[in-house]
Amino acid sequence: MSVTFKDVAKLANVSTQTVSRVTNGSANVAEETRIKVNAAIKELGYIPNKGAQILSRAKSTMIGVVTVDILLHGASLITNGIRKQAKQHGYGISLAVVSTHTYEKVTAAIDELKSQRVEFVILNIPLSKEESEQIQTTYQGMHFVFIDVPLDSQVNAVYAANYEGAKAAVNLMISLKRKRFLVITGPNDSSASQQRLAGWIDSIEAHPDAAIVDQFEGDWLASSGYLHTQQALSNSCQFDAVLVGSDQMALGVLRALNEFALQVPQQVSVIGFDDTADSAYFTPPLTTIRQDFLLIGERSVLMVLKMAEAELQSVQQEFIETQLIERKSTQLYQQKEDNKDKLRALLKQAEQLI
Repeated sequence: MSVTFKDVAKLANVSTQTVSRVTNGSANVAEETRIKVNAAIKELGYIPNKGAQILSRAKSTMIGVVTVDILLHGASLITNGIRKQAKQHGYGISLAVVSTHTYEKVTAAIDELKSQRVEFVILNIPLSKEESEQIQTTYQGMHFVFIDVPLDSQVNAVYAANYEGAKAAVNLMISLKRKRFLVITGPNDSSASQQRLAGWIDSIEAHPDAAIVDQFEGDWLASSGYLHTQQALSNSCQFDAVLVGSDQMALGVLRALNEFALQVPQQVSVIGFDDTADSAYFTPPLTTIRQDFLLIGERSVLMVLKMAEAELQSVQQEFIETQLIERKSTQLYQQKEDNKDKLRALLKQAEQLI
């Protein structure tokens, strides 16, 4: 029987990808590992398939996309924007979904794309500054654009203007005489979520009579908005405005407020972030911050292709504007309440606590 990559990898106690790197002369292999693999090749008499190696060096017509779960509204639209723009330039996309974020899972996804000869990769997944820069250093010869990394990362990136959008949300609430804020963020490992939180905090702190009364970390899903709002109300937290990191979470917030008989927007105003297609049909229709997911995907493709053409000589960052969309989940705070409505709300809260 002929000796295979797997036989060499087993004897050298390395991965088949490492054997491939050694036989292809890659510089991205430790010298000790290279010696060990070459010793195994010699011992087994392995002869690399030169035809396969030549084929493996052929250019791919695919753009790799490493993304969070595409069941999330924003992730699916960004991916669609990438697909449309890639098609216009003669590329398809190769999709890798990493639903649970770890650096190892992200690099495993990149390794898989590299094995498919993919040269261009767009990463829509939370990464730290160190992780994103390490990826760029490790995978020489590949071109990357990042979508959810810290602003000081020395990598090419396309962002929504999250900070500015969050400030616009607070400024609207302040203009509507709202002062006591419940805050529900996205996941803490998301730089987009952190930028929104920073915008909220900076704007609230600029108004001495306004304050955050409670803060929770959500996961972008409606269930987390619902459960965190329930918890705040069960703890007798008093607030007249809710800042929510995504429209999907805001849907859960609206349900919890309704179950506690709190009227939106009269007693509590709610603002989301994203402007999903469904947010105009919530009850009441949701005020939100629109971000252009499709454009983020499209601009990411254009940026990564420019890198290949050597048109980008330095780190590039592009910000896609956000826009305040006012609907009926926000209104001017009314100091006087109808006593019947107030009593009804208190009774409903008592029922929930019991």
